[in-house]
Amino acid sequence: MKATLHVLLLSVVSMMVTGDVHLSERGTGPGCLVGTRLAFDLNTTLEETKRLNNEFFDCPNPEPGVPCFFYSHVFKPFFIIEGTVEGESDRFLDSYTFKVVGGGRTRGSVRNYSHEEILNFNSLSDSESSRQTLVWTYDDAPDSFRLTKEGFLLMSNASNRVRWLCQRNSPCGDLTPVNLLDPDFFFIIEVSNRETASSPFCEHTLRFELHAHGFPLDPVRGLFFMQMTMTVIQTILICYIGHTCWRLRQKTVNTKKQDGLDEQDGNQFKAGDVLVKVGSMLHSCFLQLYCIIFRIVQNPMLDHVIMLVVLFDTSTLIAQTFQGVTVRTGWCLSAVDSCLLVFYVVEAVFKILVRGRTYFRKPWNVLDFFIVFMSLLEFTLSLVQSAGGFSSRQASTLFRVLKTLKGARVFRALRLLKAIRFFKGLQAILLTCLQSFRSMSSIIVLMFLFLFIFTVIFREMFNESDPEHFGNIFRTIFTLFQILTLDDWSLIYMTSRDNGAPHIIYFLSLYIVVELFTFLNLFIAVLADNFQLSIRKKRQCKSQKSPDVKEGETQSGVKAVEDLEMCQVEIEEEFHKEALRFASSDSKQSKRKIELISRHLQLLAAMDQHMQKYRSQACLLDNLVETFFT
Repeated sequence: MKATLHVLLLSVVSMMVTGDVHLSERGTGPGCLVGTRLAFDLNTTLEETKRLNNEFFDCPNPEPGVPCFFYSHVFKPFFIIEGTVEGESDRFLDSYTFKVVGGGRTRGSVRNYSHEEILNFNSLSDSESSRQTLVWTYDDAPDSFRLTKEGFLLMSNASNRVRWLCQRNSPCGDLTPVNLLDPDFFFIIEVSNRETASSPFCEHTLRFELHAHGFPLDPVRGLFFMQMTMTVIQTILICYIGHTCWRLRQKTVNTKKQDGLDEQDGNQFKAGDVLVKVGSMLHSCFLQLYCIIFRIVQNPMLDHVIMLVVLFDTSTLIAQTFQGVTVRTGWCLSAVDSCLLVFYVVEAVFKILVRGRTYFRKPWNVLDFFIVFMSLLEFTLSLVQSAGGFSSRQASTLFRVLKTLKGARVFRALRLLKAIRFFKGLQAILLTCLQSFRSMSSIIVLMFLFLFIFTVIFREMFNESDPEHFGNIFRTIFTLFQILTLDDWSLIYMTSRDNGAPHIIYFLSLYIVVELFTFLNLFIAVLADNFQLSIRKKRQCKSQKSPDVKEGETQSGVKAVEDLEMCQVEIEEEFHKEALRFASSDSKQSKRKIELISRHLQLLAAMDQHMQKYRSQACLLDNLVETFFT
């Protein structure tokens, strides 16, 4: 009687300890020991997760009794055979199936899935996995893996690393955050060895809850954010273009009234003139659009806007380096990054449309284009990975490909270099450093030549006295680089001295004098000399402000003004001709009168152009005189 009560007490205590984490069944079969069951080893799983991922992010909002894991981390579960009678436990080494049999956005909304849903969410057969419904995939399974009849993967301790996949049609696919925190999801996991052939005499089944957090932004939803941002930019441009065209149309109507043309006669036109009028209107609209884009690109306000975007993007990149921010707001920061990418693309497209091939003549523009191209490549690759269907073998290599593609995210840090073109001082420093490499190339070659010579000497003479630093050629090179920074060179000397090679001090002194005090200082001297030359050139340019220099600036400014004026004149001439043709299509006016009116309008446009040019040149001349004499 006492033994029975003791067994019942141990069972109750065991269920109280593990009841919040998992629901298990006792083993069934003739080969099972009495009072044994399968249990989830949470402590070993947490330790192995930290070891595999080199980090562990706990849930921002943990649920008591439910283990929580980060979505992007490898999940390697461990299980034990727990004895409810004696309290002993052994490692579960049998093969088993790993299934997601339930889930929900919150713990209160968790439900059990039907048999068909379990097949869709877990089966790795081609017919099931091609539906974009897989919840998880394996991370380290061999090329030839074993599947059950229904397509479930047979896992074991040797191959049990799980990667959360959450494709678009799965219950955890395309999750949205709540209260600006990253999305999370609750799973019900079932582990069983009923379908394995290695243990026909003892069957175990275990169900436990699992909480996953930190789900990333779905690339398709990221594309939606990009489309919304592009729609806003297009709306602003369309409003600006419509306002400009309306003003130009009003100017054309006023000109037509001043010339005494009858609008009622102009509304009567032949059917053959429709294509001509539509063509002229389209040509005028495209020409007007080009002039508007030209003004936007030349406007300094565009550089200010892009500068603000770069600074905001820099702040988001810096924020993502903190673990707390990454765990809590990674989804929102990815959405912001997708929106900011649109601004970079629009800027590059506008400048290429206006400047053409000359856009790539400046190195800063080439750098901007490279950064935008790599950002688009990274986003396109992730979009292709999420949109395409995967078979069972393709699903096994999905995250291996994604690991490789993560290297492309490094190029996002290059966006910080876009800020350099807004600061002239940073440009001067960077250009001076690049120009200095030409003159320092011979010094670098000599440094590496002497480094190789000293590597051979130290390797041959001191490999026995200090094999840790001079055991092979690569260790010797690393040690000499370390000595070049004067880091722990005295410890290296004392190690060889204690092992019977005190004469190493002469070779160390010679190496430090040649490499550090001679070549490295000469390297710095060349760089300092180039900086001094650039400072002198800058001072000379400031001290030699003459009318000739100002004349070049005046000509460039006049040229930009003339380009805009020519665009405006061409548009006005097109509208004048269209209005004249529109008004005189069925009128009784003679061709001679039409030619005279057309010539009169051309002369008026030319006079207006010359007057504007005269005013702009006079204004620039006044500014030059005021700058020169003040």
